[in-house]
Amino acid sequence: MRRQHRASSTPERILAAAARVVWRDSVRRLTLEAVAHEAQLSTGGVLDHFATKEALIQALLARLLPSCERDPEGPPQDAEPGRWTRASVRRQCAPVWPSSDDADLPHAREAGAGFLLAATTHPRGLEPLRTHFQAWQQAIERDGIDPVQATVVRLAADGFGLATLLGLWSPSRPLLLHVLYELIRLTQETPQRCRARTP
Repeated sequence: MRRQHRASSTPERILAAAARVVWRDSVRRLTLEAVAHEAQLSTGGVLDHFATKEALIQALLARLLPSCERDPEGPPQDAEPGRWTRASVRRQCAPVWPSSDDADLPHAREAGAGFLLAATTHPRGLEPLRTHFQAWQQAIERDGIDPVQATVVRLAADGFGLATLLGLWSPSRPLLLHVLYELIRLTQETPQRCRARTP
């Protein structure tokens, strides 16, 4: 039984190593040799599971879509308007906002690496993701809160996710948590409250 577990986890180990290479060293440094070194395997050990670099990239892209297509779910006790938008914020900000989805973070990093690869080398691979993002936006607009405010929150969370993915900023954790809590607060305002504030 243990031997079977090790064999089945080797591709996961290779994909995690490939993701680290992409995140740390850039897409251009992704080679089978670099991945083998990162995974502490021989190049032949990588080739046993991914015959080409293209096959490795396709496997990372395969990680991207299920991770992004899974609809975010908020806490079961949260049944108020804006629940979907709040869950979306928590999911995008998972690396600094611990949640019950923490166990999925390694796969999320692989999905992020897949995103970088798709954006730079396989743009057509993002087409299903574009379709799903449109469905997300429709859900945001039907979430029971002001659709403009919900969209602002969604764009802010998306921007956070992209900036984190690309390593563009490193704010202090206290500041970041204040920003995230403010995004959550904005999802708790009803359309009536938003209209009352409109000049």
